Amino acid sequence: MTPETGGSGNIEKEKVVQAAAPAQPVEPAAQAPEAKPQAEGKRTQLKIVRENIESLSKDVGSFRRSHEVSIKSLEADIATLRRELAANARAKDLLSHAKSHDSSAKRLEKQVATLRNDLAALKSSITKDAARGRAKQEAMLAKVLAKVSAKPAKPKPVKAKPKPKAAKK
Repeated sequence: MTPETGGSGNIEKEKVVQAAAPAQPVEPAAQAPEAKPQAEGKRTQLKIVRENIESLSKDVGSFRRSHEVSIKSLEADIATLRRELAANARAKDLLSHAKSHDSSAKRLEKQVATLRNDLAALKSSITKDAARGRAKQEAMLAKVLAKVSAKPAKPKPVKAKPKPKAAKK
């Protein structure tokens, strides 16, 4: 800022002027002959203040530029961390899903094993029932065959019935 612009820069300028100017005792106004050297001293002080302000402006500008670079770098780091956090969250979700999937798979495997055992028992029962049925059928066929193939025994002669006697009159 230049001394002509004014504003909040004046406070900074005053601080810089006070820091740059050596502590001078306040001289009484009665010493008029030193007025010329003081005016030149004030110009020199203003020139020094302007140079200091320009130097500070350059420093502030370079600080802002370096600060912007670091901000961009930090924003990139934050974005990376957010992606990693999201990936980590997805990994945890996948892990919990995998665990629940594993438990579900084990439960299903147990159910499948139970069903296989029940199926094997059912097949065994069906086989036994079929064997019993065939045995009964063979026994019945054997009985029928025995009756059919048995030689007929000589039939007993049928005795003729005596004729009823005629009734006497």
